[in-house]
Amino acid sequence: MRALPRVLLLSAATLLAPGCRKLADTLFVVDMEDEEICRTERSVSFPASPPGVQSLQQSLQFPLGELGASLPEGELDTQLRLRLFELNVTGGDASLGGIEYAKVSLRRPGSTEVIRTLLEYHRPSQVYSTTRLSLRGVEAVTVPQLARDNTVELVFEARGDLPEQPWTADIQACAGLWARVHYFDLLF
Repeated sequence: MRALPRVLLLSAATLLAPGCRKLADTLFVVDMEDEEICRTERSVSFPASPPGVQSLQQSLQFPLGELGASLPEGELDTQLRLRLFELNVTGGDASLGGIEYAKVSLRRPGSTEVIRTLLEYHRPSQVYSTTRLSLRGVEAVTVPQLARDNTVELVFEARGDLPEQPWTADIQACAGLWARVHYFDLLF
């Protein structure tokens, strides 16, 4: 029985030694990933834009699933990769060809403070579709403050010549979430 405390003390000293810290960081790590989380919201209503109004904003609640809830406590690294944000006109005589700039940003639900812009769109010289706007990306952003939340809010903002009559659209967003928890420091 007296040997157990010595073994634990020697193990802790070994793991805390400068060369063994990297080994401890690889042994006491939990990696979790959800490669594809998609959310579609159908028939989202957009109001008519009066002459002179050149911008619109629409938000979408985006679920992160149970990934954050199942993470143990510890130092947290995360990456969120918004791969697709698509707006597809489904009702009304609306043209999206006049949109010059659009972006999708990330914020906490109910907050007005944007954490980070995830995707941006600048109108190309030749518009291929006037009823569909697709923003695609591959860059991952670090969002440790949101990883334990069940949902985040994606905010779509557009500027340019907007439809002057009410219209509806389907919105689809697809993202991947990766998280790593280092819980070595919690053990010692």
